[in-house]
Formats: sequence, structure tokens, C-alpha cells
Amino acid sequence: MVIKRNLFLWDFYKCSKGIIPGCLKSVSYQQSEFKNPNVLNKDQLPKVCYMSLFPNFLKAELVDEDNYEVKKIEHYGFSGAAMLVSDSNSTDDYLKKFTKRQLRVNLKRAMKKLEDAHAVKYEYHFGDISDETCQNLLNALKNMILGRFDGRVEDHVFLMEWDKNTENLAESIRDKKSSLFVVYADDKPISISVNRHINNTILFSETHSFDADYTNYSLGHIDNYMLLNWAIENQYPYIDLGIGVFDYKSKWCNSIYDIEYLIFYKKKSVLAYTIAQFEAGKINLKNTVKALKDRIKKK
Repeated sequence: MVIKRNLFLWDFYKCSKGIIPGCLKSVSYQQSEFKNPNVLNKDQLPKVCYMSLFPNFLKAELVDEDNYEVKKIEHYGFSGAAMLVSDSNSTDDYLKKFTKRQLRVNLKRAMKKLEDAHAVKYEYHFGDISDETCQNLLNALKNMILGRFDGRVEDHVFLMEWDKNTENLAESIRDKKSSLFVVYADDKPISISVNRHINNTILFSETHSFDADYTNYSLGHIDNYMLLNWAIENQYPYIDLGIGVFDYKSKWCNSIYDIEYLIFYKKKSVLAYTIAQFEAGKINLKNTVKALKDRIKKK
């Protein structure tokens, strides 16, 4: 094989696969290393390993780094938001260090308002859930998303591949690779998030939605509070809020990361070099076109 293409984020995060492309020996975040159990031998490597959607807070280690060069190209317009919590002793400590006073005031007010008006319960389904409970919560989540998006499936990425995204979720939760965080009001789920867990290190918030009837309670912020509280209590150093640095994320995050293309190509191979240059040229052209479109929109 001359070139092997991998969509990194889908395999590593989505559906709790935790799969690392065979051309990589491992990926790591700071001192945490995720070793690849399905690593290829050096003689199995293609001349070019093309990897898209790679978050640059991770470090990739190629199987045969001595004999390969790498091109790193930013994916224009794709950035992600994260909460680095390893240096925070508590949820309140993180909030005081990295968020504005107004967010803290509004969050406290929203939670009190919700708890005064309803019998509220916060649940973390991680490591233990029945198939029936999981399915009931997924049904509720789907209805929430449809209600907020007026039934337009194509407007919601998670919903577009619902079956694939929710397949075997209960089993994944019992295996501690996924979780459902839920807010109940009067025994009714009103806010649900689906999260992925990578090697007791990264908590990835894949999707979240809430009952539109409870819009006035800032449930998006309450869900982020639940994520933060759980991560600190369980010593997860990194919360990935996903691609797209939207306003509500920016109020919580203390780190922004870029998404990159990684093109590894074999040294001293004219064919590999030519393919790598061609692929890099296509990426740069796409980035240029996107940048021009953005400039035109701003005028």
C-alpha cells in the first residue's frame, strides 16, 4: 500500500473505540501515554500515512520515526475548547481561577432557581447502567434534540448518525468507556449529555441537549459544571468540550487547541515525497478557499 488514510478523531473518540491508527506506536497527553495494541510492524507501513482531524494537544509517535518525515498542516476553521483541570483542587477552585465572576453568579442563581422550583436530582451513569435505563435516557435525549432543532436531523451532527453513535452504549458505560450525565426535575430527565472516557485521562463531551421547556435554567452551564465536578473528583486532567469554540464553551474553557492534518512520508522515497507534497497542496488550497470565503462574508 502506498498511502493509508485515517480519520483520527472518529476512531479515537467516537463510539468509545479508542482506536489508534496502526502506523502510530502511541499517542500521549503530557505524561499519559496511550499505547497502540494494534501497531503495525515497520515493514507493514505504507510509504505515506495521512491522518486528518488530529487534535494538537496530543502527541503522535510513529512506529518508524527515524525513516519518516512529517508535515503538519492546520485545518483552517477547526479549533476546539478544553478545560485543563489537573492544577485545580476543587470545582470552586477552577471556577475562581478561570471563569468570570458573572458566570459563577449566574450558575449559582440558575441552580438555586431550578432546585427551588423542582425536586432536582443529578446522576452520573458511569460503570453501571441497565439496558432499559440507557435506552429510556437515549429516547429522551433524542426527543430533546429533535425538539430544539424542529425535527431537522441534518442540522445536528450526533443525530445524523444516531444509530452508530449510540450503538452498545449501555455496554460501553458498564466498561467505563462512556457515560451519561443526567439532570432530573421531578423524576423527569431534562438535561442529558453523552461523554467518552479515554484511559482515565480525557473526558470528551460528545453531545448534550436539554428539554426546551426548561430553557430558562441555563442547563448547558449546569452540564459543564457536572463535567467539571466529575473530572476533578475522579482525577481526569483534561475535559475536551469538542470542536467549535462557541460562546458558552469560551466561558468555561482555559485552553484552545487546533485540529491538524499529519502527513508522514518515507524518507529517501521520491514517490512518497511527491504524494505528500500533492496531498499538502490540496489541503493548503482548501484552507485558502475557506479563508477567502470568510473574508468575503465579513465584508
